[in-house]
Amino acid sequence: MGLYGLLRVILIAMAIWWLYKLARRWLTGNPKPQGRVNPRPQPSDGEIEVMVQDPFCGTYLPQSEALRSRIAGRYVHFCSEQCRQGYLDALVDKQKQNKRR
Repeated sequence: MGLYGLLRVILIAMAIWWLYKLARRWLTGNPKPQGRVNPRPQPSDGEIEVMVQDPFCGTYLPQSEALRSRIAGRYVHFCSEQCRQGYLDALVDKQKQNKRR
């Protein structure tokens, strides 16, 4: 078989693999192979958005998407209304426990 035969087998295998990928793409209707999707959108105009942390669940989110509430004289950011309500409930419970002491 020799070196020539080995190269021939490799080239045939590569051609079969390429045809398989081409046929698969054609059958699924994808014009391009799907690359890795970037889950983080790029900031527009070179601006970097400030991230804030929800004090109830610990989730970080962009400040523009957060729900903002003024609690005890300071602004607190939440990821959802449920987390805001949970934080307020926990705050009320803590205040009740402090009054008992």
